[in-house]
Amino acid sequence: MRHPILRLEVLAADGTLASDHVVFCRLQDQSVRVEECCRCARCDAIEEGPTPAVSCTLPIDPLEPADDPRGDRIEVGSTLCQGTIVLSDEVPIRRALDLMRDSDRRSVPIVDASHVMIGLIHEACFVAPRIHAGAVSLAMSSPIAIDERTPVRTALKLLVANHLREATVISKEHVPIGVFRDVDGLRWIAAARRSAADTKK
Repeated sequence: MRHPILRLEVLAADGTLASDHVVFCRLQDQSVRVEECCRCARCDAIEEGPTPAVSCTLPIDPLEPADDPRGDRIEVGSTLCQGTIVLSDEVPIRRALDLMRDSDRRSVPIVDASHVMIGLIHEACFVAPRIHAGAVSLAMSSPIAIDERTPVRTALKLLVANHLREATVISKEHVPIGVFRDVDGLRWIAAARRSAADTKK
């Protein structure tokens, strides 16, 4: 079984980046730190390259997309292929704006010292005439996030209900692990349906 390594980058107020790495374990149905994953007896190898991953041997056969073409059971955390970047709550608002422009993001999560998501800074806050000085904590809004164990179809419904194109995926500790986009979810379901149809042939 191949588990993509999800990299969380935390931008501090001084411009430095701290990194953390997790994988979504299909056996535990939750994300775990790579160090913990490596200590597991089922861990076979760490795959390097453009898309790093942990290769492991599971004692059970996890659900495959063909087994769940509607996305009613497979967790959104297992569909993530890359991590995300977040901001410390002390990062200047101007730096947040630069990050969103450079990375073509509509919003960026705000985290506390423990990397727990506490808010969200959205591009809309820069449209209205507001103060652009100070820390992002002064301009952040309440976060809308998706638990990593949420089924793919439920995650899509959450985006629709909140008129969002994307949302941050968080661990059970509320730490961001990636971004779920509506287009990615729809593509996943389309691919799952094709796979299910091929299996029946």
